[in-house]
Amino acid sequence: MRPAAPLPSALDGLPLTAALLRRHGVPTRRLRRDDMTPLGSGVFLPRHTADGLNPRERLRMRALGVTADHPGSWASHTTVAQLLRLPLPRRVEMDLHISTPRDTAPVRREGVRPHRATVHPGELRTVGQLPVSSAEQMFLECATVLRVDELIALGDALVRRPRPHYESRRSPYSSIEALAASLDAHRNVHGHPVASAALNQVRVGADSAPETRMRLALIRAGLPEPELQVPADPQNPRSPQADAAYVRQKLALQYDGRVHFDVDRAKQDRRVDRHFSSRGWTVLRYYDEDAREGFRRTTLEVRRALEAR
Repeated sequence: MRPAAPLPSALDGLPLTAALLRRHGVPTRRLRRDDMTPLGSGVFLPRHTADGLNPRERLRMRALGVTADHPGSWASHTTVAQLLRLPLPRRVEMDLHISTPRDTAPVRREGVRPHRATVHPGELRTVGQLPVSSAEQMFLECATVLRVDELIALGDALVRRPRPHYESRRSPYSSIEALAASLDAHRNVHGHPVASAALNQVRVGADSAPETRMRLALIRAGLPEPELQVPADPQNPRSPQADAAYVRQKLALQYDGRVHFDVDRAKQDRRVDRHFSSRGWTVLRYYDEDAREGFRRTTLEVRRALEAR
């Protein structure tokens, strides 16, 4: 077999589809050569490019290829959440949702979950050539595919204040007020009741989905709602904080994910505990195992600690 013909330089770095190749005068059979990797939904990349991408980056290139073939379409729903690295259940992580205006045909393509929607000015964004739903629009869209608790965790992540030392961004993706305004502008759309119920329980301060689930478990067990990101010493702007806390009882709750098992991070956690303890606080720490069991033991321990204090 003869070596595959090189592609036009204008296609360098682009996700490839049959329609794109035809526009550049390249036979579509070129996509079937061994140096091509199918991403799904009729989108391909040169193998040397695809091999260097992680699953999230492949999803983005797939979305970019599909939307380029369908002018006016955009990536939506959990696809946008995945690209933003927001918490999602595994069952939806790599779903490709593509939306089109309500008065146009939906995208009918293998592996694409099509939608038609009415969007107002400002409700779409373009990120690196990819048209996507805004954070507020995406929250409402996800109400049609996520359960309420999953949507609350997503909302918490959208309004969370980023930590400049660990992240490249300095501003939250959205705010509770902006999410509420978006829901108010789309009162009659499918998913509005679920989104409204979830938004009522979205809070600023949860750094992870397990922290959200821990807070919800405490509330549903009949315990008071804890405050979030509470400093041990409110007068000190550099004071360590508790993930959740009952301030009057001086009970601090910390949820430790995998990153906390790093040696240096574990030492830092012990220093944080000493800082709280020296100021009369009790610190309770919880882990992945507690999250897997739905925080049942957590609620029992917190209830006993609150009663004791």
